[in-house]
Amino acid sequence: MQNLDPPEQTPIRRLFTTAFRDQDLDGIGDAAVADTRELVAKYADAPEFDFTAEVARPVALFAVCRLLGVDPPPVAQFAALSDALLRGMDAGLLPEVREPALAAREKVSELISGWYHATRRPGLLSQVLAGAERAGVQEPEIWNSARVLFLAGYSTTVGAAANAVHALMEHPGALERMRDPRLLASGTDELLRFDGPVQGTTRACVERTEIGGSTIERGQLVLMLFGAANRDPEQFACPDDLVLDRSPNRHLSLGWGPHACSGAMLARIVIRALLTGLLQSPQPPRPAGPPWRERRATLRYPDRLPLTFRPAPV
Repeated sequence: MQNLDPPEQTPIRRLFTTAFRDQDLDGIGDAAVADTRELVAKYADAPEFDFTAEVARPVALFAVCRLLGVDPPPVAQFAALSDALLRGMDAGLLPEVREPALAAREKVSELISGWYHATRRPGLLSQVLAGAERAGVQEPEIWNSARVLFLAGYSTTVGAAANAVHALMEHPGALERMRDPRLLASGTDELLRFDGPVQGTTRACVERTEIGGSTIERGQLVLMLFGAANRDPEQFACPDDLVLDRSPNRHLSLGWGPHACSGAMLARIVIRALLTGLLQSPQPPRPAGPPWRERRATLRYPDRLPLTFRPAPV
């Protein structure tokens, strides 16, 4: 799905999109809220906890596995593999991350190969496999696209959620305003625009194109910086401000068009669930230390985000 353009891409994208919409998305969101509440209760009296590792990662992993209809792997083990794969995306800048990424990819492939023979529960994966022949889609295309959805649905959601909560910590008034359920949808999209997890991506030009007086030839690669586009003053009024009711808000944090992020819909569902669970806690969260980030060029989010629910000392 990621490597094909329409019309070759259309059958498999339609198959996955239909299956996605046929899932119990409200149920997945409700389960993510329940998971968040359980973790909030666990850390309610803790002097410090890491939101990224101890809340965002398990909630996102459980949600994408519910969507696909597969058993979740151990959270810490899978998070380490995912992190190695993410760092591998920067191998052109940091060659030393290539080998760990290849090893992680092999282990993720082993994990997914276990789904071939597992008893399949109802979910997106079962539905697309059942409909593949009728749609004219080969099974290897299903498994490759499922792998991308699994990894993107997890990593993009974790990054977007960590960025969203970090932005709210830096804007305490915004955190309080997000308690208004009318702002949940627009506020989530604004948080994605304000600090999206994916900084950029490359695309291959398929026909000679002119943009801004520059000619791009067929086959040349174009690097697009989503973070810059989302702060474009020609597209967004007051682009450096967090405006929770911003409308319209055509940001590019999850891509756009036929090659938009496969996990975009899931990311929105899980971010809303995480924010709902956090905001329903008896005490609002507050920073318990500075965030820490891995050096990455592709995905940007706090790998460690210390929070606490304890009231601030007087």
